[in-house]
Amino acid sequence: MSIGIYNVASAMMMRLGELDIISNNLANAETPGYKTQRLSFRNFGETFLWAINGTNNRPPASLPLGVTVNDQRLNLQAGSMRPTGNTFDVAIDGDGWFVVQTPQGIRYTRKGNFALSRDGTLVTSEGFAVLGDNNQPVRIPKNAVSSVRISETGEIFIGNQRLGRLQVVTIQSVRPAGEGYYTGVNPRPANARIAQGMLESSNVQVVTELVRMLNALRSYEAAARTFSAFETSKQALLEATRV
Repeated sequence: MSIGIYNVASAMMMRLGELDIISNNLANAETPGYKTQRLSFRNFGETFLWAINGTNNRPPASLPLGVTVNDQRLNLQAGSMRPTGNTFDVAIDGDGWFVVQTPQGIRYTRKGNFALSRDGTLVTSEGFAVLGDNNQPVRIPKNAVSSVRISETGEIFIGNQRLGRLQVVTIQSVRPAGEGYYTGVNPRPANARIAQGMLESSNVQVVTELVRMLNALRSYEAAARTFSAFETSKQALLEATRV
């Protein structure tokens, strides 16, 4: 297969990957606390076209061998705050993540649309336990739900009785883990304000994503046409050699 076909095929694959990411962003445009994802690309490598006839003193020309994914990045910019009035809806104003226990281990999230399970454990919309002091699940007496107050420091009160505190941390090397959850390293206590009765919106800009999707589709279609032209030329050359 020619270098040209490798280049075109890799471009088609990268555009398909980009379309997957954009589709995921659009699907999560209403997910509280969701962070927009982006793919970055790099050249897969290069080969050199060496001059042959008396031009040894000239640098060789380079020919790219295609593109591949360099990294998957997150836009960590905060989304807008919207009031809900729900007791267990909480948002983080500042840098920080809620800590939850999932079947896959500790995960971090900024979607604070929490609820109470049957045993009074504070859980996410998927039923994962929200962690508080000493990495323990936050528990609230169900008969006192109407009087629950969550302070700006994340402390949970019923009247003047302190029940615990939401664990909010900063992390490094943030990576998406699906469904609005993330992994990270080096968790440290965050100095952020907690807002009860509020949710952080997704930071997805729908119009921007639609424009990116259109550009990616056009690029893919252009690469597909080029690929077809390569295949047609290759077939014509094969037919010519048989004559």
